[in-house]
Parts: sequence; C-alpha cells; structure tokens
Amino acid sequence: MPNDNFNAVPKAAEGFGNHIVQYSPEYSLCTGCVSCTIMCGLTHEGYTGRTNGRIQVNIKSSLINEVLACQQCSDHPCYEACPKKDSAMKLDPDTNIVYIDEENCIGCGKCQRSCKFTPSRIQIRKNKDRKKWKAVKCDLCHNNPEGPQCIKWCPVQCLGLSDNSVLLPDGVRPADLPDESKEVK
Repeated sequence: MPNDNFNAVPKAAEGFGNHIVQYSPEYSLCTGCVSCTIMCGLTHEGYTGRTNGRIQVNIKSSLINEVLACQQCSDHPCYEACPKKDSAMKLDPDTNIVYIDEENCIGCGKCQRSCKFTPSRIQIRKNKDRKKWKAVKCDLCHNNPEGPQCIKWCPVQCLGLSDNSVLLPDGVRPADLPDESKEVK
C-alpha cells in the first residue's frame, strides 16, 4: 500500500533551488550502499573515505535510509554567513548554486552553523593543523560536465535532481525522463 507521505518525485519546496532529491520508497529504495558518497569523494578529491563525500547517507534501522545533501536554499544562509563571501563561499550566477573554493576557506564553521538543516549539510573537514580545516558541501558537481556523480552511479537509481533544476531540460521532471536519460549529461 503506497505511503501518502511520499510523492513519486518530491516536489521542490519553495525556498530551495537546484538540489539532489531522494525518490520515494515506492520508486526506488536506498540500500545504504554509499556508492553516492564514494563517487562524490572520488570526483572531488581523487580518493574516498568514510567522511570524504559531500553527500551523506543516514543509515536507519527501519531500512529506509536517508540521503542528505545540500538543498541549495534560495536565501543562501551559508553564503551570507561566510566571512570570506565571494572568495571562499561562492555563488554561481548562472545556476544559483553555492559552492566552496577550498583554497580560500578558513574553516571557521560559520557556514555549517547557519545551515537550516539538522544535521547540517555542510561538513568541516578537520586536520591536526587547525589552519587547514575546510568546509565542504554538495555543489552538484558544478565543474563536471556530466553533472552530479552520485546520481550517475547510484545502482538503484534512488537519486535525481529537483523538479525545478536548471540542470534538466525545460519543463521536464526527473520521473518523466527515460531510464538512460536519468544520468545527467
């Protein structure tokens, strides 16, 4: 029996921009394999580890795992909180995606504390040397022409782009795409 609390494809909530969505269990169930976090780490860092991904999987005992990624809020609280705004925390003028330039990030954590979500969708990658702490968050693989790698490599296809994503053709919802098109190109 379908759960009325889920839609086949989540509607983008007002106040959120382009973001990764997890489809409802009626469409595809996250198995908790963490392929998304592995591919995220490999894409961004060239290696992977337990906390290396910018997308996280909350493994639950109920077997309905939860994928946690930045929702790219339209009011950008993380961007506004950053003391090095436009240097470390940047806003892409074409896509409205907030991303972090790690070279300029001072790891102060203000962006993490300003996140509307619990747990925060921004992680602070720590190092023994405090000056090397860096904030990381999902940036929808904005520098990758193939788009978000978590979507491309999810073996159960439980991830997609929000309905209002500028990364999709105009007026097309993720569920309307044929299976081979669900990989962002």
